[in-house]
Amino acid sequence: MKALLNILLLLFSSSIFAQHNAHKIISYNVYVGMKTDTSTNKKEFANWFREQDADIVALEEMTGFTQSSLERLSKSYGHPYAVLLIEGEKYPVAITSKYPITNVKKITDNMDRGFIQATIKGQTFIVLHLSPFDYRTRRTEIDLLLAHIKNQSAIKNWVLMGDFNSFSPIDSMAYQDGRLIENLKKYEKKYAPIKKLVNNKIDYEVINKVHTHGFLDVLKIFHQDFIKTVHPKKFEPKDKPDVPSRIDFIFVSKDLKKQVKTAQVLVDEFTNAHSDHYPMMMELTLKDKK
Repeated sequence: MKALLNILLLLFSSSIFAQHNAHKIISYNVYVGMKTDTSTNKKEFANWFREQDADIVALEEMTGFTQSSLERLSKSYGHPYAVLLIEGEKYPVAITSKYPITNVKKITDNMDRGFIQATIKGQTFIVLHLSPFDYRTRRTEIDLLLAHIKNQSAIKNWVLMGDFNSFSPIDSMAYQDGRLIENLKKYEKKYAPIKKLVNNKIDYEVINKVHTHGFLDVLKIFHQDFIKTVHPKKFEPKDKPDVPSRIDFIFVSKDLKKQVKTAQVLVDEFTNAHSDHYPMMMELTLKDKK
């Protein structure tokens, strides 16, 4: 009986440790520097992030922020560490964390909006925002990013997250009604010579390349149904049905699959109204490298 009790206590302790070791990670395109939040010091966003109690936050479209203002914001929701890609660029990415952010690399050459690479608790994170315009630019950018990763080490302990402005072949059934293609055709006509479509078809090549380089779409580990990240309720058209799409992703290298505990698109009263994208979230067991 005593031995059985000891085993139960060990299992219970292991379970508690596993739960404690699962770290919450959020990626959020906050819409042109949190434009919808007119409060002082972006208190609405700060309160929401504080309620989420994430360990790591990736941010896209941090328009108007400086390194100092980013640090003030992140500290207000409990993150003493923060990195902004670049000041003065219209749509920079950023990353904030409860834990030290090390080995930071900032890549802007040959990129429309660039990316940050950083190490947190032994894992390598990439925060990116691919070009929203021509599909050919996005293909060039993802080639650069994947070559950057491949040139460093084996593809292990990597997390890629952000606004990819690209569509996944896994979601192709959700786009079969043709409404997305029609919208993209209208965009091409208005902004020629920009090309959104490949021979009048949706471009899946960017996300295909991420898959073939050994990365897993964490949302699809847990949710087989289509879940949109664009558009939240407040940003849906008022005079016609919304054309939903999923262009925000979190990917992990295959070795991290068993460490991903959950993943979802965060839909609530706040995210319905404060950005034209919904945020992505996952819980990942982070194991410090020894």
